[in-house]
Amino acid sequence: MSDKKYTEDDPQRTLVTLDQLSQTIEVMTNVVNRLRRHLSDQIKAQLENQMESQMEAQLEAMLEAQQLNAQRDTTTEPLEPTRRAPADSQPSTSKNTKRESFVVEINQQEADPRPKTRKILH
Repeated sequence: MSDKKYTEDDPQRTLVTLDQLSQTIEVMTNVVNRLRRHLSDQIKAQLENQMESQMEAQLEAMLEAQQLNAQRDTTTEPLEPTRRAPADSQPSTSKNTKRESFVVEINQQEADPRPKTRKILH
């Protein structure tokens, strides 16, 4: 008699089990997507930090070069004050032409709205 009871409820049990599996898969998919977004954000932050440190190193190198040039200019004695003034203006323009330009782009990503999942308690 107990065998007969299980066979009658078998399609019902199968449906409940399938519903539970579907919900479990949905929850796991959401977790995987969240982990994927988190990892992506970490990679982006790491790349931004690397680029920032590279730019800082380049700026420091440029500042050191400018300081060395300034020291060279102060150590050499001018021949005549009138000739020195035009000569100072020319190297400053050549320094400007040697500089490399770069663009910094800053974006803020908005969080994706998450659809509400239906929950069924059994």
